[in-house]
Amino acid sequence: MELKRISGQQGETLFEFYDPNNWPSQWGKMPEMMCQLIKILESIDHEPVWVFTSHAELLFTHKDDYKDWQVLVQIIEIDKKQHYKITAAQENPWHHLTGFADNPNTAKELIISGLSVSAIGKNRNIFLDSN
Repeated sequence: MELKRISGQQGETLFEFYDPNNWPSQWGKMPEMMCQLIKILESIDHEPVWVFTSHAELLFTHKDDYKDWQVLVQIIEIDKKQHYKITAAQENPWHHLTGFADNPNTAKELIISGLSVSAIGKNRNIFLDSN
């Protein structure tokens, strides 16, 4: 799967963005986990997908635009262990489908599933819409 950075973020690669040396230790293993996930996603056979970052989040979208997202990936802590939180945008009455993974392979499967079922074209707000 080719992860194409949106136009406004093509100055650095995803690996450069998530370089562990650029993140303070308070983020834990988040940068390494995102790099592992990106490597796995780039190794699978799938159509290209537009991606962008917002703070620590990785977002997948259907076009070269940050105003709408289909799948959002966050690293969260549960019971003192970090996990992938995968959120797929949905229509009403369920605004989102959310899954959790403790490894990049499971996270990859949730992302692929999320891309196949996510709602498109809702101009979702990253911060207000991802809870």
